[in-house]
Amino acid sequence: MNGFVWRFAGLEYSSFRGLSKDGVQIPVGPQARQLLELLLESKGAVVSKAEIGERLWPGRPVSDDSIDRCAYLLRKPLRVAGYGDLIATAYGRGLSLRASIETSDKENGAQPTKGAMDLRVFDLWQTAYELAGSLTRDGFARAQEAIFAVGDHGDSSPALWSLSASIAASRVTLGYLRPLDGAAIIERDAGRALAMAPDFVPALSILGWSRATLRGRLDEGLAMLDRAVSGDPLYSKARGHRSWALVWRQRLDEAIEEINAALRIAPYDRAHLTMRAWLAFCAGDIDGGARLAEEGARLRPDAAVLRSVLALTESLSDHHAEAEAAARRSLQQAPENPILQAVLAYVLARAGRLDEAEAALASACADGGAPPYIFLSAAQLALGREEAASAALRRARAEGCPWFAFAAYEPRLEPLRAEIAQMGPEVGADG
Repeated sequence: MNGFVWRFAGLEYSSFRGLSKDGVQIPVGPQARQLLELLLESKGAVVSKAEIGERLWPGRPVSDDSIDRCAYLLRKPLRVAGYGDLIATAYGRGLSLRASIETSDKENGAQPTKGAMDLRVFDLWQTAYELAGSLTRDGFARAQEAIFAVGDHGDSSPALWSLSASIAASRVTLGYLRPLDGAAIIERDAGRALAMAPDFVPALSILGWSRATLRGRLDEGLAMLDRAVSGDPLYSKARGHRSWALVWRQRLDEAIEEINAALRIAPYDRAHLTMRAWLAFCAGDIDGGARLAEEGARLRPDAAVLRSVLALTESLSDHHAEAEAAARRSLQQAPENPILQAVLAYVLARAGRLDEAEAALASACADGGAPPYIFLSAAQLALGREEAASAALRRARAEGCPWFAFAAYEPRLEPLRAEIAQMGPEVGADG
């Protein structure tokens, strides 16, 4: 398809510039674009489910539900643009494009669409975020700087700015960026996305999460997350973000239901798998948390934080050798991650290896950084420093650390439960 411009039903598509109408870009996700390309190449003929599966999920079994979800993700932007009936379903057989299709090879001379970007560049940064940026502090920062550079050159879109906001949120949750600094980036870049497209679900979702968890504006944040879930029930990240916000409301059972709903949509999502095991751990279901962490790690071997949940469940079950092995394996995947270093410190302290625990905790706090403070607090408690643990929790609440949401449930923080209750369940007043 490279080099060709495809025209159908008043729309224009190329692999370089994406889908547009009258020069205005229509945002379509990477997998939905692959499906559109396949339908365009068929020129109106039915594309079988087997062909769709081989193109979109090569070498993997694929269910009818997965194909239906992908078709939905293509139909939705077409419907918003006024073309809701273009994708036809041949029941039991496959899909087709209900339109006359023309092609030309004038890609190189085409004029840029309004607000368009090179969608291959967007895919590149999304891939970098998943495969590299999540492993190091510098990787995240470089990915975000690259997006800033693309946007500053005018190649911006709601999807690009939403991705930048999501990266800032990940930097905060991993302890790579101060919560208030992350909230400022999210507010700015999700705001840019919503200025272009007021109902853009990814921007609503990440901004709602930030306002609920980083800024303490729970009512406002949950309202935005409700809008995001309502706007696209199959956008799983909105449900994951809503799950976190519900914990702030001390509605743990509902949070678990919401993350389960997210996993039904995106069963391989690393963040969802990690959150589900973590919520079981926080609910006091240590065995269930261990089982879910093991199952998730088999699905996503790259999920380092998920393996740290397994380390914690093993430690609380007094399986110290297994806990250390899981903690060290997670650090092999992300050696600079302060959460994982603090988990190793906790595990070693519980095993009575205090000098090694001190060294791990020093690594977690090196270079002026610190893990999210409930992880630091738990490690300090395991080392017998209750006052230092209390100070870390007070700092977590004061600075808007999103992990403070879980403090009221965290099994490792049981000795501080009365103090946590006095701090209150929220990081500030709504409004």
